[in-house]
Amino acid sequence: MLMDITDAVANSSLDLHISIFVTCQCQAVATPLPNSVVTSARPDVHQLLARMISPIPAEDDMEDESKAGAERVICQGGVGVCVSGPESLTREAANAVARLAPTHGTQVGGIALHTEVFSL
Repeated sequence: MLMDITDAVANSSLDLHISIFVTCQCQAVATPLPNSVVTSARPDVHQLLARMISPIPAEDDMEDESKAGAERVICQGGVGVCVSGPESLTREAANAVARLAPTHGTQVGGIALHTEVFSL
């Protein structure tokens, strides 16, 4: 499904970035998706989202110049956040969007959230 999405936006004006976080006790594999990163760790959703949409580098980024702006993009057509995982992760994502949407939502064209809760 992700490959279909990347193919659909390939020749459009959309700027798509995909971050995949593998949180199970398995080995993450490289993905052939363009503009995507696979990380074997649980994300700090608020920090990840804030860094991406903030026009001003966070203090953390100022200390590590190589990291500054690495995940930051200029958004004007909106930001979509899609999270699939346990309730604690989807709740963290919803809280992160709720904290940032009033301040930054209009600046980036809105922030949309889609969550899917599952557990094993």
